[in-house]
Amino acid sequence: MKRHADYGMAALVFVCTMVLMNGGAFVFSLGAVIPGMMLGGLNGIDIGYEYLMEHLSFFSCLIYLLPGTLAFLWYYFAFAEPAGMRRFVRMRTRRLSPVCFFLAIPLAFAVQHLTSLLMGVIALVLPSSMEEYMELVESSGLTSYSAAWAVATLILPPLVEEVLFRGLIFGYLRRAGACFAVANLIQAVLFGIFHMNLVQGIYAAVLGFLLGYLAWRYESLLVPMTLHALFNFFGTVVIDLESRFLPDLVLGIFVMAGVPVAAVVLVLMHFGIGEKKR
Repeated sequence: MKRHADYGMAALVFVCTMVLMNGGAFVFSLGAVIPGMMLGGLNGIDIGYEYLMEHLSFFSCLIYLLPGTLAFLWYYFAFAEPAGMRRFVRMRTRRLSPVCFFLAIPLAFAVQHLTSLLMGVIALVLPSSMEEYMELVESSGLTSYSAAWAVATLILPPLVEEVLFRGLIFGYLRRAGACFAVANLIQAVLFGIFHMNLVQGIYAAVLGFLLGYLAWRYESLLVPMTLHALFNFFGTVVIDLESRFLPDLVLGIFVMAGVPVAAVVLVLMHFGIGEKKR
């Protein structure tokens, strides 16, 4: 009976996340459009829409606040507080050393460039979906760099999404008795669905499986959070700079080098190189 309850809790976390994220986006969109309508009538809708488009990073930060607050409180009372906070922190950091975080840098760089290879495959198989995705990226403000952009891209998503998917959902599935492979696959698929876009959902699911492996390997969310933040950084700032200043040949080399680099780093991580010994 307890196992069924934990499966249900994992499902409840996902449902609450989707409701709060999408509901928050709807509410804040209305918050931008309604004042414009009050000031300019139907023409004010365009004013509100333009304001929203010009402040997407800020609105993204607001959208993450409620589910993020709920996620951290839920994780604390479900997993940290029952074990005792000091003991919980000690258990979740006992394997970590600076090397673990340093290894996340080349791994994130390699995985991000391998994602470019995956995107090429998706473009061949699902060209219409790729076109829709590219239009979404162009209108999302992903390369409109600012302080709000940094918070909305590099801080809040890694923190909130790791607690939700690799912390709560993966944790409940493991507590319910699911083996690592099954629990990791489920949370990774849900992580892909969470992004509400076919193309982004595919590579997010692949990334989510890797992040779940790191959470399991190190018994901590800190390394997945670091990798997630680095992945977002390489996928925006670094990719943007590379496309502007590097020739296609160099970009191709980076993509091809991603396979051996990722393999070597994962082997080092798997065998605990640089890990703090218990």
